[in-house]
Amino acid sequence: MIGRLGPGMNVLIEMTALSISRSASCADSNELAAWFEAKARLHEHLAVESAADRARESALALEAHEHSLRLLRGRGTA
Repeated sequence: MIGRLGPGMNVLIEMTALSISRSASCADSNELAAWFEAKARLHEHLAVESAADRARESALALEAHEHSLRLLRGRGTA
């Protein structure tokens, strides 16, 4: 299952899971929104783990989270 980063989670496994689980743009908006939330959690985790990339990872997390919200509101595009 994607989006369950926790202590000891392998980031490469999580990134691979996100990569292969992305739905087509014609997928249900709830499914797409869940995928973008999982992506946001991955970037949040990476922001905590890397001081050098913290700002960039935080920005990517925020962007993914906002995209998820737009999808749920019916205004987003995948």
